[in-house]
Amino acid sequence: MPEPLGDFSYTWPFLAVAIGGYLVGSIPFGLILTRLGGIGDLRAIGSGSIGATNVLRTGHKGLAAATVVLDGAKGALPIVVANLWLTHDFAVLAGAGAFLGHLFPLWLGFSNRDPASRTVISLVALAMAFALAASGRPPLGLSGFAIALVVAYWGAWGGKGVATGLGALLALSSVVGVGACITWLIVAALFRYSSLAGLLTFIAAPLYAWFLADMPRSHTGFAIFLATFVIVRHKTNIGRLIRGTEPRIGRKESDSPPSG
Repeated sequence: MPEPLGDFSYTWPFLAVAIGGYLVGSIPFGLILTRLGGIGDLRAIGSGSIGATNVLRTGHKGLAAATVVLDGAKGALPIVVANLWLTHDFAVLAGAGAFLGHLFPLWLGFSNRDPASRTVISLVALAMAFALAASGRPPLGLSGFAIALVVAYWGAWGGKGVATGLGALLALSSVVGVGACITWLIVAALFRYSSLAGLLTFIAAPLYAWFLADMPRSHTGFAIFLATFVIVRHKTNIGRLIRGTEPRIGRKESDSPPSG
């Protein structure tokens, strides 16, 4: 992996792949589909997320299903392309970029809902995180990871990463991705909480990667990366699950039990 301050002729392909994945991941399919469907601004509905769960809260199951497919595809496509034309290291960077793009979509960065100053600070922090993570040195890589994680906790303005993360897992290791998808379906069917299904799925994903993947160390590290962000982005859902106020799958936000 490249040094962040090393020879640019060696460094730029890694940064280009990460940025390319980020731009693809930034496409807000949930917002685009709901606007085309005449629903309006998805960020003003329900939880304000641009993901499929919030699309489902509008009552449009078809749009929610399309959002799942497209959000998953944007997590998978950069990995598939990088694997076909480059190497596994590039594929992991492309997948990480796509996942972070969904959490921090550039195309929505300067919306009325998010102050420009906060957006600029967040994007600068993410750029630092990419550079540090690409260094190949564990201390710097962990520093970059920590920066991105703090920004995610502080206030990402995109989705929560479940569908995009599942797409990335499927593209990187089909057996891990299929195991994760089955876990989501089982938990969702049993408990009817999308957030709980997502949390348990990504908690289990590193175990699937370690025991089932053909490259356990690399795939497990990537699964841990995804799981950490998914958990942080679901911090409000975790609180509602504990209080018993989290809306179940298929219920509109207005139909959820009172929080008080």
